[in-house]
Amino acid sequence: MGKMLKGIAELQKRVNEMQKELSAMVFEGNAGGNLVSVAVTGAGEVQSLKINPALMTEDAETIEDLVVAALNNANANKEKTSKEKLSGIAGGLLPLGIKLPGM
Repeated sequence: MGKMLKGIAELQKRVNEMQKELSAMVFEGNAGGNLVSVAVTGAGEVQSLKINPALMTEDAETIEDLVVAALNNANANKEKTSKEKLSGIAGGLLPLGIKLPGM
C-alpha cells in the first residue's frame, strides 16, 4: 500500500509539471483554408487572431463562423497534444488496471 501511495504522489507531481508545461505552449487553429487563424495557450488564452483581408467582403456571420471554427480547431489541437503527453506519464507508477481521468 505504501508503494502505491508513493507512486500516486509521484504521478501527481509529474501531472502537475506536465500541466504547467502545457499551459505555456501555444496551439494554432485555422479555418476557411487558412483565411482565419488563431493562436491559444494551453491555459485557453487567445494570443492572436488573424483574418485574411479577402474575407472582409463576406458578411459578418460567415466571418464569425470561421473564427469559431478556427478556435475549435486550436482547442482540438491542444486536447490532442495534452492527451499524447499525459498518456504515458503513469507508466509503471500505478498498479495494472488503474486508470486516472483524462489519461
